[in-house]
Amino acid sequence: MAGLIATVTSTSARAPLARLLTAPLGLDVWEVRPDHLVVQADEAQAARLEAMGYGVEQVQLLEPYLSTFATDDAAAGYHTVASLEEDLRRLAEEHPEIAELHEIGRSVQGRPLWALRIGERRGSTAKVAFLGCHHAREWLAVEVPYRLAEHLVENSSSDPVQQWLQQGEVWVAPMVNPDGHEYTRTDNRLWRKNRRRNRGGSVGVDPNRNYGYMWGTLDVSTSSHVPSDETYVGPRAFSEPEVRAVRDLVAREQFRGVLSYHSYSQLVLYPWGYTSDPIEDDADFAAHRELAQDMEQLIRKVHGKTYTAQQSSELYPTAGDTSDWTYGEYDALSFTIELRPASAQEGGFILPASQIHPCWEENRPAAFAFIEHALERAEPDRS
Repeated sequence: MAGLIATVTSTSARAPLARLLTAPLGLDVWEVRPDHLVVQADEAQAARLEAMGYGVEQVQLLEPYLSTFATDDAAAGYHTVASLEEDLRRLAEEHPEIAELHEIGRSVQGRPLWALRIGERRGSTAKVAFLGCHHAREWLAVEVPYRLAEHLVENSSSDPVQQWLQQGEVWVAPMVNPDGHEYTRTDNRLWRKNRRRNRGGSVGVDPNRNYGYMWGTLDVSTSSHVPSDETYVGPRAFSEPEVRAVRDLVAREQFRGVLSYHSYSQLVLYPWGYTSDPIEDDADFAAHRELAQDMEQLIRKVHGKTYTAQQSSELYPTAGDTSDWTYGEYDALSFTIELRPASAQEGGFILPASQIHPCWEENRPAAFAFIEHALERAEPDRS
């Protein structure tokens, strides 16, 4: 795999960093900091950035990065598509009184998408959903929602879990992009998109740019209309079967809250992503901002890790992402959590399996706070 991981800085007023996030340059942006970006780029892209007036400093070539972090030992502790299905089935079979496994759709290549429904009774309007692994390379974003499902099922007879499961339902879909995830295990560890074959010969649509709310309204590096780019939005909203599966689940269950896990950067993000304007409704804006800040503090108390609460567009602009859609279309309490680590130097998308448990431990109280707030939230007026 040719390419490099590079730090990009602004070396002149005519080349502001913000321009790289608002121009259609096809960059794979890994990190956004006040004074630099970290990107994955090929040599031609790096040369183009330098010609535009930016400073480009190689952090590492991709091959050494992969040989350092993407080891057999690192892969061994993570779920495969098959082992995730086995473990979800086991949870449902061992606890049939509160857990049911649902196939909510099929991927481009025909793999099932699984969601575990956890709750004591049907008919409640108090429901919350957790999603994981829209982006194939973000393996940790499978493990945290899976650990949450496991914890809820195995602690269903003690409070606060018992109270929540008597009050409503929690749905957990840990792997939205199974084709891409499988591809990261066999061919390209840093693959991001699904495995749609595009016209022109490229492969993949970014599932987290394919939702219908404000879909396609941006054409920038982080939300691109170029099929070969990492953030390709797709030919139309909901063009991808994985995204339609989530769409149909949300439409049917009418969740009061939806939280989507990603990695990396240690962030707690809330709408909007498509605009720098805040949520218009003052009460909704306050609810999102305050809960994001609460989750930030709850996470920090566990292992001292700093996750920053902010509006999604403060990271970079996106159109057609999950949280904008679930809030914009359904008025659901909506968040994206970017998990460990903080930087590429700490592993970026590739963490040893020893990091799974502490990452889950620090995110557990935040997930609990989200469940509590979402279940207690008044049912949205969707008339």
